[in-house]
Amino acid sequence: MGHTKKRNYDRYTQAYKLQAVKLANHPDVMSKDVAESLGIHPVMLYRWQMEYRNGELRENKAMKTTKSSPKRRPDRADPAQKKDDQLKVAQKRIQQLEK
Repeated sequence: MGHTKKRNYDRYTQAYKLQAVKLANHPDVMSKDVAESLGIHPVMLYRWQMEYRNGELRENKAMKTTKSSPKRRPDRADPAQKKDDQLKVAQKRIQQLEK
């Protein structure tokens, strides 16, 4: 019998999801463009928007608090920081498009 490998999925904080939804709900911005700039699938963003409207948007129950591993090499970026940086870039892009 073959062994199945456990899949690793990206997990996002509630603050990240909320910020993405707020960006996507802006009247002059397409949700598809926000999702693309954040590097997430548009369907995921649409689901977050639906959950936000229904008051169900929350963090994943299985999400663990991120702690830096002492084994992590300093030349590798922290994935959580990378997502935050992508979000900031997307916000700047939206501000440029609004002008």
